[in-house]
Amino acid sequence: MKQNKNNPKTKQYQENNKNIKEKVNESFERHFRIYLVSGHPAFIIDEEGEYYYFHRVTSSPKSGHHKNWEINPNPDPKRSTPMYIVKMEQKDKKKRFGKKLKYKVDLVFIERKK
Repeated sequence: MKQNKNNPKTKQYQENNKNIKEKVNESFERHFRIYLVSGHPAFIIDEEGEYYYFHRVTSSPKSGHHKNWEINPNPDPKRSTPMYIVKMEQKDKKKRFGKKLKYKVDLVFIERKK
C-alpha cells in the first residue's frame, strides 16, 4: 500500500512536519480591537500575514461548559463588572477587526498555541 505524504495520518507526513516551527512575532504588541463579526472586543495576541490570532472577550464566566479567564478590574473604564477572555484561540482576517482600543492590561499568561 502506497502512503500519501499529504495525509496527516501517515508516518511520513508526521516525520516531515515534526521539525517545522511556526513563527511567532516576538516584537508584536498585544492589544484589544473591536471584532466586527460580533461587535465585541477581542484580545489580539499575534499576527501572521493577513491574519490575527485572538481570544474573544465576553462578560460571562463560562463559554459553554468551559471556564473563561477573569480579568479584574475590567480594563474598559465604562464597565464595573469583570471582563472574561475565552480560552480558545481563534484566527481571522485583519479586515474583520476595527480600530485599536486603548485598554491597558498585561496578560502575559496567555500564550499563542503553535
